[in-house]
Amino acid sequence: MSTGRERTGSFCGRRPGRPIDFLKFAANRFWLPNFVELSPDMCRTAPVACCFQKKSEPLSGFRRWRRQPHWERQAASGRNVPRATRRISGGVSMHKKMKTVMAASVSVLAMSCAAEAARSDTQALVRGESVKIEWNIPAQPLTEALIAWSEQSNYVILIQDDLAAGVQSRALIGSYTSFEALERLLSPSTLTYKIRNDKTLVVTPRLQPASLQTDRPQTRFAMAEQGTSAVAERLASAQPEAERNEQRGASGDTDEVVVTGTRIRGAQPAAPVHTITRRDIELSGQSQTGELLRALPQTFRGGINPTVQPTTVNTNSGLGGDSTVNLRGMGPDATLILVNGRRLAPIGGGETTDVSAIPLAALDRVDVLLDGSSALYGADAVAGVVNFIVADDYEGAELRARAGGATQGGGFEQAYSAAAGTRWQGGSLLVGADYLKQNPIFAGEREFSETAGPFNSLLPANRQWSGFMSGNQELSSFAEVDVIGLYTNRRTSRTTEYGAGGFADAKAIDTESFLIAPRVTFDLSEDWTAQVEGSAARSTRDSATTDNFGGEFDADSKNTAWTIGASTEGKVARLPSGDFRAAVGGGYREETLDSDLGGTLRSGTRNVAFLFAEASAPLVSPSDDRPGLNRLDLNVAVRVEDHSGFGAATTPKLGLRYAPVPDLTVRATWGKSFRAPRFDHLLADHVVTVWSAPNLGSVNPGLALLSFSGNPELEPERATSWTAGFDWTPHFMPAFDLSFTWFDIDFEDRIVSPIVNLGSALSDPANAPFIDRDPSSTAQSAIIGAADQVYNISGMPYDPDAVLAIVNSGFVNASAQQVRGADVSFRFAPGDIVFFGDFSWLMIDTQTIPTLPLTRQSGFIFQPAKFRGRAGASWEIDDSFTTNAILNHVAGSTDNVAAPPAEIASWTTLDITLQYRLGSVATALDGLEASLSVINALDQDPPFAAGGGVAFPGMFFDSANTSPVGRFVAATLRYTF
Repeated sequence: MSTGRERTGSFCGRRPGRPIDFLKFAANRFWLPNFVELSPDMCRTAPVACCFQKKSEPLSGFRRWRRQPHWERQAASGRNVPRATRRISGGVSMHKKMKTVMAASVSVLAMSCAAEAARSDTQALVRGESVKIEWNIPAQPLTEALIAWSEQSNYVILIQDDLAAGVQSRALIGSYTSFEALERLLSPSTLTYKIRNDKTLVVTPRLQPASLQTDRPQTRFAMAEQGTSAVAERLASAQPEAERNEQRGASGDTDEVVVTGTRIRGAQPAAPVHTITRRDIELSGQSQTGELLRALPQTFRGGINPTVQPTTVNTNSGLGGDSTVNLRGMGPDATLILVNGRRLAPIGGGETTDVSAIPLAALDRVDVLLDGSSALYGADAVAGVVNFIVADDYEGAELRARAGGATQGGGFEQAYSAAAGTRWQGGSLLVGADYLKQNPIFAGEREFSETAGPFNSLLPANRQWSGFMSGNQELSSFAEVDVIGLYTNRRTSRTTEYGAGGFADAKAIDTESFLIAPRVTFDLSEDWTAQVEGSAARSTRDSATTDNFGGEFDADSKNTAWTIGASTEGKVARLPSGDFRAAVGGGYREETLDSDLGGTLRSGTRNVAFLFAEASAPLVSPSDDRPGLNRLDLNVAVRVEDHSGFGAATTPKLGLRYAPVPDLTVRATWGKSFRAPRFDHLLADHVVTVWSAPNLGSVNPGLALLSFSGNPELEPERATSWTAGFDWTPHFMPAFDLSFTWFDIDFEDRIVSPIVNLGSALSDPANAPFIDRDPSSTAQSAIIGAADQVYNISGMPYDPDAVLAIVNSGFVNASAQQVRGADVSFRFAPGDIVFFGDFSWLMIDTQTIPTLPLTRQSGFIFQPAKFRGRAGASWEIDDSFTTNAILNHVAGSTDNVAAPPAEIASWTTLDITLQYRLGSVATALDGLEASLSVINALDQDPPFAAGGGVAFPGMFFDSANTSPVGRFVAATLRYTF
């Protein structure tokens, strides 16, 4: 057999300087008995699909954030030509099957190259990401739809058989780019895709946080030409066993994917999951992780966040500049924060996790699991889970600079970041650094707070350094190690003035946190994997407060958390309806707190041992021949945790997915959750504050003492939750998606501060068990003497004879709390414009003691709003210009702190982001992108709330539901290379 001669230079679109004996290499690599003879002229005009690499050369890497332009890959070709493949099924080893299919592809591609050489007319080549193609792919099994997609797009696509099994694609009709079309085909499922190199994409899970290895068997799809199937089947055993490991290493089939919602590979979780993609992050206009998450309607802005104003009873204020996520308004401690499935150390007194320690530059996506998930992730996952996925497999570098500020004054921000990644055979590494500096916004700079004292901080000054890394390396053909690391150093400065006769303080808080989390994954067999993982995290805080008398108060703390665990996952049995899979594992976790609050030393240690198991079974396999019963899947999970000091707790969970027709999936979940008291619930300082009695609801003048403290007698919280909803993608409107979820959470022994509405503390009969009226001087002296800190914000000198009551507002186990509501979201993408919306309705009722009725908590000042929503549109023009506009709405509420109660108006803001890729102007600017973002473009001030001025004198707005920043304009330059 004759072969084409070696060529040096541009060969089939490859980089110059690499000689490739094309047919000789192909014959040796794929053991093919016959080849079509090609001349050098044929190869010179052949498309990229005809290029192969020598055994000694690893496959090219890929750039996740800057893809190689399509025209570079095809500069030597007249036009795209088909690539041949075969859908793989049956019992032969999958690695062998992939080799077989590639072998068959060579034969067909060789013939395609010969035919292509005869073409003389060439087309103008443009970037593949921007070329619009007319699609007409009917709804069908996903595997068949991907073959059809590959036929038109001319990309090779890889997918695991178990991921595609039983998945029905939507119909695809209209004009889309190749990538847009693929996203549409995958949208009904929990799948997404990654770009492996300039010719190959990999379909991976998107919505499921366990770990998943994509080095398991995968199916390769390309265009299926006539005759290819027969060739592939004749060569079904052509690849020798010895070549599997070589191909595995060369092809990079070991990309790790962290997923959220199940530990079962290939399973689709029944719980609702909201994913914020890298593209969403870019178009949000946000530079800080906390603000990105607080824009979601399912979150509550109140809690430990920078713009939440402190009061002496608000233990969830943002004095430290920390930033948390508060799902469903149930408190930031009811939301579990993970990074690639690993826990961070809590902050301060062990309250919750500071997400500002996670730089946006490090993120590939964020998964928000909107369901109680203690059975999967352990304690704290009561309201849900937020899993930050750190980018990996990034090849190239990115530089970013941002500057902006508030148009009403203050808040000037500058941010810089750099990231660089590389990929080699069997491994990859990504490192990056991030710097952020933001000036404060003072109360005197806003009309609605100018009487609060001109130097009160509405937004604290902030300076933050962050570093991150993510890497992986194959240890052998069956083992791989990966590791992630995060480091953050932040200084926050805040000034607080509490009115005439009160006090002022200046806080400088230094916070340092880190996380290191290695993991080793083993392939035990074709069907089973095992993981051994660990993590170590620490958060330290050094806080110095200087008051207006020159005194100082230091508050230092250190939190640590480390975990070690092991798990295994795989196929238990093959059922007629599909694979029955299971995951089991266990581990040990330890959390510690050491604090020094002005000389008062406190420490605590909590040890947790845990075991878990999860199983997933397809009860009914997909079939269009059964109207009303297209598919039925069941997922079961259970976890047992033994907490030191609180005993063992068992938390089960059930999930069901039912598809009566391919267009509609109905889902439901039920489960139990458990959460032990936080360290600060048990050990919080005893703070006594002197208040003006009328500000606490008294009709008589005088003073009142407000007492707040930890409670070492608290019991763990327990919750039962369920969700029900559907996802609808109508075949007659393939560009439309609609989702609905009803959620219901019943708490027992919920840990709360019993005085829900401070302004009615002395007037609401429900508070009677916590009020000591007409206290004696002895009782006052006792409570003041036992306090760690005493403040006077009444505006009057303290006089024991003027004290009308002592209000006890320390933590207690509430008898019950009920959280209910609904989420609705939609997406409509008829063409270049994408319309989207996300809405959430919320009802929270609390019962403090069994003899009292439930009291509505949501819909009042400083409490979660009854409704939040956001809707918008994104328009991309010629792959060079993108505009994104979002309307955000917070429903009005009742101000029951003011006397008499009043209504607070709703608050609606508009966010706009414009992006322009300058490479479309000149090739010298390729990789450079400029963007302009305007948050609250219409400069809407927070609605007036008299009760805000009661809780914090002069602050006449609800800082828990609105923001005092106003219009914020920022410009960003990003360069990738």
